[in-house]
Amino acid sequence: MNLTLSYEGDSEEYEFFDDAIKLLKNPIGVSVEIGVRLGMGSSCIMNAYRKYHPHIKLKHLGIDPYGNILYRTADRDPGGRLDYTNKMKQEALLDLIKEYPEFNLVNLEDSEFFKRFADGYPIYDEHKILLTQYETVHFDGPHDTESVMKEVEFFIARKPKQCLYIFDDIDTHDIDKIGKYLIENGFKEFKKGERKAVYTYES
Repeated sequence: MNLTLSYEGDSEEYEFFDDAIKLLKNPIGVSVEIGVRLGMGSSCIMNAYRKYHPHIKLKHLGIDPYGNILYRTADRDPGGRLDYTNKMKQEALLDLIKEYPEFNLVNLEDSEFFKRFADGYPIYDEHKILLTQYETVHFDGPHDTESVMKEVEFFIARKPKQCLYIFDDIDTHDIDKIGKYLIENGFKEFKKGERKAVYTYES
């Protein structure tokens, strides 16, 4: 069953999620999307885990402030409002939590998440579970190089033995600079298309 058809996306190459997530050998079951919007990327990630790793009880974080705040769509963009409103948050959340109990909305900017949860993010499911490592990260929030690099630096410091980083809208920022930094830190370029790029790490 392909539930992604219920969600709207603003990009292409969504098959990259499947191609990457099926590479995981011993998944820890923790994924993140920065920039949820209407939920297409998160849906693709969660569906891929269900398809390739059905024995895993996934914890997925969707980090997005919504609120129609100023947002940079590219290095060349000084920032504007894109109608990512709290109404959009309500619509996305109602759809996502109905289909995906593994989804957890983190209603914050990426920078606020980093400041407040540097020591881990708590999930409550019969017991308190502190998430301190993240194996699949979809970078689809701010699209300027400086912001994406700060995101990468945060998650590299919290990577498990195998992880996947998926970047969206790679024509909006310097993906070559980011890719070079990842390769210097032991990653490999797995796949690059017109809109998305995937880098993998395995120790």
